Amino acid sequence: MKRLLTSFAIMGSTTLAGFLLYIGLMRSPLLRDGSILFYRGLLMCAVDAVIMAIALLLLLRRRGADPVTVIAAVATSLSFNMAFLIILPVTIDRSISVFLLSRIEAAETEHPLDARGLRAAFVDDYVIAMSQIDRRIEEQRRSGNVVVDHGKLCLTERGRSFMRLARRLSLTFGTDPHFVGKEPSAGKGPPHCATRSGLRAERTIPKRTQNASTTLGA
Repeated sequence: MKRLLTSFAIMGSTTLAGFLLYIGLMRSPLLRDGSILFYRGLLMCAVDAVIMAIALLLLLRRRGADPVTVIAAVATSLSFNMAFLIILPVTIDRSISVFLLSRIEAAETEHPLDARGLRAAFVDDYVIAMSQIDRRIEEQRRSGNVVVDHGKLCLTERGRSFMRLARRLSLTFGTDPHFVGKEPSAGKGPPHCATRSGLRAERTIPKRTQNASTTLGA
């Protein structure tokens, strides 16, 4: 019983210390410039796990650390940090609902918004002023899901694989199918994507593409 309680204490303290270290890493300037929050967060989770594993081995070396306990403690810490990243920071960073709530809060004391005003705020602020469509295109390009070919957007094979997975998950968990669309017919692709397997991603999005994407987002 004493050994079991000791193991739980080690896992609990490691999870807490690892979480505090993770917060520190995320608040540091390390890889902050131009990085995507989700990918940076995952990388920081890995860095945190390595640091915690080394620290735990050094602290418990004199006491004859049980490798199983060390692995379990680091795995628990890593799992907690990843869950926290996905449930809170990434959700807040990408959530349209959070944006809408912030606009409702900002307007409710002087000029409360109705549905039409909130819709206008979304288009004017989120889509146009904050260039969120352009941001999403750039993120997906850097993730390898899309390429820009002569100003036109095409899915890569990775992007198509992701969409197939998204549709399966949507069907399995009953999410809104409008977000994942319908499976395109085999061999039916836009003319400009006829040679999509050999496309090379452009580094910048032409202005006319940015304007078109903004219009589509509105």
